Order: sequence, then C-alpha cells, then structure tokens
Amino acid sequence: MKLKERHQPRKDTLLEILRDLEAISPEFAKLLPEGAKVEVATTDKGDPYILVDGEVAIFKGDGGYFPTVRGALKIQADRRFVTVDKGAIPYVASGADVMRPGVVAFDPALKKGDLVIVNEESHKKPLAIGTALWDGEEFRTKDRGKCVKVLQHVGDEVWGLA
Repeated sequence: MKLKERHQPRKDTLLEILRDLEAISPEFAKLLPEGAKVEVATTDKGDPYILVDGEVAIFKGDGGYFPTVRGALKIQADRRFVTVDKGAIPYVASGADVMRPGVVAFDPALKKGDLVIVNEESHKKPLAIGTALWDGEEFRTKDRGKCVKVLQHVGDEVWGLA
C-alpha cells in the first residue's frame, strides 16, 4: 500500500477530526498540536489517512477519527485501551486478535464496537488498533474468548506509510 494523494484539509474537516479525538479524551487531541503540518492522504486502495508532520497518525474508522499505531505512540491512552500481558505480545504484534486470557487491564467504559488501542503490559506501548467485540462489563465478567478484532498492528502496511 502506498500513499497516492496528499492535500491540506479544509477547516471543517480539521475541526471534525479534533472533535472526534477530544470526545474520547483531551489526551487524544494532543495528536493535533497547534502549528503542526496536517495533510489528508489517500492510498492506492482509497483509504484516507491523516498525516501530522509527515507521519500517518490518524485514520477514519466507523466510529470517527482515531489514532493509528504510530499516532498512539505519541500519547498516553487514558481511554479506549486494552492492555495485554507479555505472552500475548508476539501474537498481537503480528496481527492476531486479542483473546481475553491475555488481557490484564482495560477501559471499563468500553462499548462494543469502539476502536481501541492495544498496549503491552510492561511499558504501555501500543501494539495494535482494534475494534472492541465486548463492552466493559463483558471484559470484567468473562474470562475466555476473542475480545478485540485487530485492524492495524506494528509493522503492517499502515505502519510503513509515510
């Protein structure tokens, strides 16, 4: 996958991106610092991404704008996160979906269908971006099953875009 077209976003698009990120948390809004060079880029597959100072930092998912893995590395996810143990790291980093036994922490406010950042346990570094298959209550009560469908992960096609 390669970036095909880049252009400056319209002000209303920029405000929409900022609103979506602020709605999650003020921490997520830090992805669009004042004075940053922001571009909208499309890939040869037609996927739109938001570049911030040349890095693919944000994408538009079904629930609005959300950080890519590279974008998530620039913030401390205080909302919309799932943290996995050391045993799950090689699997998630390779694109495997997240299974409940490997989850050691999660945002209790999660709703089914939310985009989430999947972090590793030791340093809280992002490994992947996925869609929550359960809400926070299910994470709390269930101890088995697939709980996050991984959409992007470290080293994938999106990781390599710039």
